[in-house]
Amino acid sequence: MKAPCPEARKSLLLYPLSDGFERGMILCGKNGFFMDNLNSENIATSAEGAASAENVKVSVIIPVYNAHEFLPKALETICAQDFTDFEIILVDDGSTDRSLDIIKEFKERDQRIRIITENNAGPAAARNKGLSRARGKYVIFLDADDFYEPTLLSSLYNMSEQAELDVAVADFDIYSTKHARFEHNVESDHFELLTEGRVISKSTYPDHILQCATGYVWNKMFRRDFLTENELSFNTSLKIFEDVHFVMTALATAGAIAKKCEVLVHHRIYKEQSRPKMFKQHYINVFSVYSELKKFLMHKGIYAPISSSFINLSANRCYKIYNILWKDAKENFWNLIHDEYADALGWKSASPEEIENPAVRSFIAAASLYTHKQFVKKKKTATFVADEGVEQKFKRKKALVHFIAMLRFGRGN
Repeated sequence: MKAPCPEARKSLLLYPLSDGFERGMILCGKNGFFMDNLNSENIATSAEGAASAENVKVSVIIPVYNAHEFLPKALETICAQDFTDFEIILVDDGSTDRSLDIIKEFKERDQRIRIITENNAGPAAARNKGLSRARGKYVIFLDADDFYEPTLLSSLYNMSEQAELDVAVADFDIYSTKHARFEHNVESDHFELLTEGRVISKSTYPDHILQCATGYVWNKMFRRDFLTENELSFNTSLKIFEDVHFVMTALATAGAIAKKCEVLVHHRIYKEQSRPKMFKQHYINVFSVYSELKKFLMHKGIYAPISSSFINLSANRCYKIYNILWKDAKENFWNLIHDEYADALGWKSASPEEIENPAVRSFIAAASLYTHKQFVKKKKTATFVADEGVEQKFKRKKALVHFIAMLRFGRGN
């Protein structure tokens, strides 16, 4: 069963997963086969005909940390790819469960698997270690708890070769373990730029290049020489969203980007995931992600032509994050924008017309002018004071009135 392209999925009802799936079925395009059939003999056979290890076409890099519950399904769907010329680099990041044992068991079945161990250095360091050992012409960074269509690697590889891509993007959906069903994915702000057969770059869409795809790394294939030439790696100093930083640096520097408008990755969400916990602990570090991204763009000399895309990307994300924070965190987040980041990230100097989303435009205007306490007070009294020039004061006041109205009527979330 294949899910349709994003445009068609907008009107598609969520489709429940059959009981049989959780008992063992893996989605495989038009045909289904069962995990019971994926024994060691079948998986070993799938590796036959692969090129020598020194000349593989794709390196699949997977960081693993305490993923024993879902790791077997991830590895089974990767080993069962219809494309055989690849290696699987599994980086165990100090797992304390059965993950390493599972990895070793799979290695006995499939000689394409290589194992690297780390001492709980984090996903960024784990991916970097895998990248440093990769031998493929292309690399793809997958997650240990997701599962994949059997045409994932062949589709992205063939598209990359035909169009000489630096970055190939796959469509994906969300699988809710709790509800046992697939759900729509979260589209990027300008996903419409990446339609089937279109190749884009910052040269063709400078104002939107950073918003043409999501910041997820697990649905993208990268040409390895492109990463090396542009010195792209995962920033180990970031506490959160290190994948977003990596993907955005790649989109900003890529000469050719294209998308396969077909669901090839099933991203699993479940209660025990560590990312929500990390977010709650390190939400303030979101600003560091975009500060580091801006620093990278300026170092490469490409910030100016894509500054509008950067400003909208960073402002939109911070606005969305603000709206999901709890009360005390909202105040802290707001005040950091007011005191430092509205200026540092270029929002304050941007013209109101440059910010595409009216809600975000209003949010920036308010946070730039007032501390959180000042804003709350003015929201109640609906009075405004600003010591700016008349024209700029009028623009910011108008934006602030709009923002307050949205808050009062429950919109803008």
